[in-house]
Amino acid sequence: MLSPLTRRNLTLSYGYAACAFFGINTLWVIFLQQQGLSLVEIGLCESVFHLTSFLSEVPSGVIADRFGYRPVLIISRLMAIGHALIMLTAHSLGWFLLAFILQAWAYNLQSGTIEAAQYDNLVNTQATQHYPRVTTILNTTIEVADTLGVVLAGWLMPQHLSVTYWVYLAAALIAILAISGLRVPQRQLTKTHSAQPSLRTILRAAAHLLVT
Repeated sequence: MLSPLTRRNLTLSYGYAACAFFGINTLWVIFLQQQGLSLVEIGLCESVFHLTSFLSEVPSGVIADRFGYRPVLIISRLMAIGHALIMLTAHSLGWFLLAFILQAWAYNLQSGTIEAAQYDNLVNTQATQHYPRVTTILNTTIEVADTLGVVLAGWLMPQHLSVTYWVYLAAALIAILAISGLRVPQRQLTKTHSAQPSLRTILRAAAHLLVT
């Protein structure tokens, strides 16, 4: 039987996931074409996204362990907000490239973090037997949110695609509010505040791993 606090934390994490993975910005290729970018420039934006994501995956996971799940998830959505604001206001390739770097960081910082937070929450209350059901609900929430976002984006296409980024920004703000209410398990707090390597050490170790 899950405690009320555990249920509350899980509900907040589902709400965060629904907002963070809302696929409203899926039609970004068409949006960038409307902003005047060529297919080569759009391909460059996607390449920068994937390269940044590849280079950041390892350090972002370690950073989540170092600083805690809640701060990292909040920073992830702040990166998403930065991405949305640049996409809405940029008029040059350089700014769009920066937007996709921020989007990659937003993705990396929450990649696996919400699942880890849920598991630690269950460990703290000795309820890990519920994790298969919890992760099923989480993945279903993500898939439904992503699909609904795509449908809404398609409905707004082609005249109102800029609205999709305003919705994406609003969803990121709601996600921040949801995850801000997360009660971090004592186990996670202890781990976060105990002796941990510095951020510089983490980044150097990640860079060494990528090189080797």
